[in-house]
Amino acid sequence: MINRLNDLETAVRVFTDSPAYEPGDGSGLNGSMNRKRIFGELVRKYDFSFVIETGTYLGDSTGYFADVSRLPVYSSEINPMLHSLARMRMKGRPGIHLVRSDSRKFLEEMSAIPDVGEKECFFYLDAHWGKDCPLAEEISIIASRWSKFVVMVDDFQVPGDPGYASDRCGMFRRMNLSLIRKSVKEHDLGAYFPSTPSSEDAVSGMPRGFVMLARNGEYGDRLKTVSLLREHRSTKG
Repeated sequence: MINRLNDLETAVRVFTDSPAYEPGDGSGLNGSMNRKRIFGELVRKYDFSFVIETGTYLGDSTGYFADVSRLPVYSSEINPMLHSLARMRMKGRPGIHLVRSDSRKFLEEMSAIPDVGEKECFFYLDAHWGKDCPLAEEISIIASRWSKFVVMVDDFQVPGDPGYASDRCGMFRRMNLSLIRKSVKEHDLGAYFPSTPSSEDAVSGMPRGFVMLARNGEYGDRLKTVSLLREHRSTKG
């Protein structure tokens, strides 16, 4: 009942205030200018062919990714109301492909498309709102089916900086490294966090934390050259 009321409130707000996506400083990546600078730098450093997002919500980050990267964007949303609202807001944008699906099934299906599964991809994982928490499985699917990829996980706890907000995954587990450590070690992934203190992230309200993941080695090491990121050493070994 509570979720239905929340969906109804969201729908009223969207129809009243933002029935169509409009680019702007507050659109996408929770309005974080630091994260937007990071994404812009990654697009220049890597040869991504697609952006793949889980957890469309209302499509603000979806639209932002399409505008900045000029790449095809595929995004999944399991909530039927949010999926419908995002479709309405993204109407008329041919480079954006919205799918109503569980994020794990969506990633598996995307990986089976040769033109997608064999290419470099940027992944944005934000499908962790409900009681079910697919994050660790999402990471394992990506790392086992793509050879070249960079992942950004939203709402993630930043070690040493409680000023970055984070979510719980399900009822009790915090979105932090302990949640994904097994997947990170199994697939030899490096983890990178924002180097900018939360107090300096230009965003209204409390900035949201995030973590970047890529396979260790020459490909993932390019993240070390991004000045707005810092490598988390303890994920190695």
